Amino acid sequence: MLRRTVFKGGTALAAMTVAGPAIAQSAKWPSREISLINPNAPGASTDLTARIIASALEKRLNATVIVKNVVGGAGALGPTTLAQSAPDGHTIGLVAISSHIAVPNMMNVTYDPWKAFDIIGQVAALRYGIGARADGPIKSIEDLIAQGKQKQLTYSSNNVTNVVAMFQLAKLTGAKLRWVVFPGGVESVTAAIGGHVDAVIQTVTEMRPQIEAGKLRLLASAAQARWPDYPDVKTLREMGYDAGSNGPFGYALPAGVDPAIKDRLEKALADVMKDETVTKQISNLGIEAIYRNGKDYGELLKKIEIELVPILKETGMAKKPA
Repeated sequence: MLRRTVFKGGTALAAMTVAGPAIAQSAKWPSREISLINPNAPGASTDLTARIIASALEKRLNATVIVKNVVGGAGALGPTTLAQSAPDGHTIGLVAISSHIAVPNMMNVTYDPWKAFDIIGQVAALRYGIGARADGPIKSIEDLIAQGKQKQLTYSSNNVTNVVAMFQLAKLTGAKLRWVVFPGGVESVTAAIGGHVDAVIQTVTEMRPQIEAGKLRLLASAAQARWPDYPDVKTLREMGYDAGSNGPFGYALPAGVDPAIKDRLEKALADVMKDETVTKQISNLGIEAIYRNGKDYGELLKKIEIELVPILKETGMAKKPA
């Protein structure tokens, strides 16, 4: 009986010993600046959004939030760095289709996307569009398809997430459309207006300046809805093609962070996304401000995985089974 009592007491003591550091960690957090890892170059849509979010989080967490652009590894370096970061609540990072679906299915990475992160929420969705040089021979999606049936055409973009609509369009119509990969969105658009490729599929942020300058023609919205800035330009689905690119993105912690810290961060992010000043800033970038909590955002990514992985396999972009 005595031994049983000692055992119970020991168990309770052990539990207190384990819980103690977590409680202390939560009480002292944040104890230094918080890093927000963004896997894209400065000036990209996700980078500009990250800086808006970082500034808003600073006010709610009473801590400095620094955006760190961790670019490279065909998009793998950012999420890999996040996954390997200390789970102390001082590092968060972007998670999206690239980190959870495209990169792990296209190359060997050191992290399991469904185990390496604790998602805290979605903040936005990118709007995609298909464009061509304004003074070029392609004036419409019908031109793109017709010419693509006669010869192989090329189009530019910097991420596999972006180009899903083009793969779908090629499959639906029989047009021969080949993706030429560029390191960034701006470079992708520059290649199109320079005539180095026949078309481009990219986000509003990268395309809009050249559309407004009269150098790029917007052929179609490749998003779920028309672009607010160009309400007369139809979506691919409105044109009769069941095609579109989906671009949600949000943020996560490396797995293993104290649940109390994760809860505080998730509530802070939710509060940020209730701020109309923040959502207007994001919308002004041409990005759709959408909030989902961590659980719902994770479920959305799993749904998209079911849709995207078959495309990667069919196009030969998926890695070979080990």
